[in-house]
Parts: sequence; C-alpha cells; structure tokens
Amino acid sequence: MSRVSTAGVEPIVFADEVSGKVTEEDSYAVTTTISKIRQSFVHARACDKEKDGNSLFVVTPDRPCYEGMISHTNLTMSESENTENNEFEMIIRDGGNGCFTNEMKMPAATLRTIDKAPVNPTGAGNAFSAAYVVCRGTGSSVKEAASIATAVGAVVCEYEHLPPWSLEVV
Repeated sequence: MSRVSTAGVEPIVFADEVSGKVTEEDSYAVTTTISKIRQSFVHARACDKEKDGNSLFVVTPDRPCYEGMISHTNLTMSESENTENNEFEMIIRDGGNGCFTNEMKMPAATLRTIDKAPVNPTGAGNAFSAAYVVCRGTGSSVKEAASIATAVGAVVCEYEHLPPWSLEVV
C-alpha cells in the first residue's frame, strides 16, 4: 500500500479590503507554489515503490484567491489537469455561500446558533479544507465530501473558541 495517495493544499492570500480582489503578484505566487507542490507530489508518487491505485491532489482556495488565480494565470478547474493515475481537483470555499466546483454547488450548512449567525468563523475554512481532503482521500464522492466539510466548517462557527469535538456536537 502506498504511503501517500492524497494531498491537499489550502492557498491563503488576502484580498484587498476595498476591492475584494487579490493582487496579480499574489495570484502568480499562489499559482506557482501550487504547481511546485503538485509536481513534488507527483514525483514522490512516481518514486513510491509501494504505490497502488490513483493519487489525488486537492486544492481548496477561497473565492477571492480562486478568482485571482484564474484571472491572472492559466490555472483552471479543468479535468485536463488529470493524468494517468494522478488526479487534480479544486473545490472553492465560498464562506457563508458554501462551496463549488465546475460540476456542483453545495450550500453552506445551517448554523445551530439561536440567530443562525456565526459566533466566530475563525478557522471554519481550514476545518472545511481538512475535512474535504480527508473525505476525498478515503473514498467519498465530491458531493459527499463537500456536504461533510460544510457541516464541519459550520460547527467551527458555532463556538467562541474551538468546538468540543464529540458525537453530540457533530
């Protein structure tokens, strides 16, 4: 069995507070970094004598980062990025709107707070990304992984600090 068959990257850049857009320089830097990480992952998989099956490389940018990447580079969510035994996938985090790919849109999970508003959204995107990559790496479909990941992100928003992870909370 292969040591690593799935990798996830959550690129972080800060959009301008007024325009909501990411600079061309940041867009280029993120795209270049993602490309280098992906090449390293594909190379590591090629050198893995115990590899079995396909590998999956997932990128989970937020909407401003994604829009910056596609407006300033040739990076897309296209299936043409896939090669034999090496799949590339991108799902865009869209905050309170949920997430999307070229093929589907998943609405945000409903918050269980009294007013349905987030208590503290800090870390919700990170939790979403981690849950999504783990779900996809263990065989969940894109839709299943997105559904679970939006729920995990919502749980993070419902608490002032990190949630007390238990079956009752989830």
